[in-house]
Amino acid sequence: MELLIKAGYSSEPRIARGFKWLLSMRQSDGGWAFPLRTVGRKLGPDTFQAPTIPPDRSTPFSHLVTGVVLRAFAAHPGYMKSQEARVAGRLLESRFFERDKYADRSSPSFWTSFSYPFWFTDLLSALDSLSQLGFEEEDPQVRRGLEWFALRQKRDGRWKLPLRLIEGEKERDLWITLAISRVFKTFADFPKAP
Repeated sequence: MELLIKAGYSSEPRIARGFKWLLSMRQSDGGWAFPLRTVGRKLGPDTFQAPTIPPDRSTPFSHLVTGVVLRAFAAHPGYMKSQEARVAGRLLESRFFERDKYADRSSPSFWTSFSYPFWFTDLLSALDSLSQLGFEEEDPQVRRGLEWFALRQKRDGRWKLPLRLIEGEKERDLWITLAISRVFKTFADFPKAP
């Protein structure tokens, strides 16, 4: 949905239905998780043959899933201002540098291994979404994330970070540098609350 919205389809009825479905699938805490993980099931060849698995909404959110879902909210001019996006954003930032509650992102190191275009949830994709949702750089968790990047910037202005990209991508460090620079600029340019 994020990419469709960015391509100009934000007012399509299917996008509205997509948001309605996403909002209907939230966990009780306001985030999202893979339904099969909430009931202790593993992803396997038979998963896609089985009937739809309803989630256990009482289990905690997954920051992997919540971060991916928030990218659609952050891209949409209306939903980016929603209370649901704000709540989910607070949940997401509360987990910076921590392991996910589910096996899919069981190591905190996943926060600092990046891909671009964004694929899974990492520190960069999370900060990108939070910057679009109106979170401010003074927020302690946002500041912590921005400082992590600032400490790793090279003397020439670029970043060379652990990447999860397709092999052979020759300009991957440049794309990551562009994405990080855009996050810093968005936080700096966002109007501060009175």
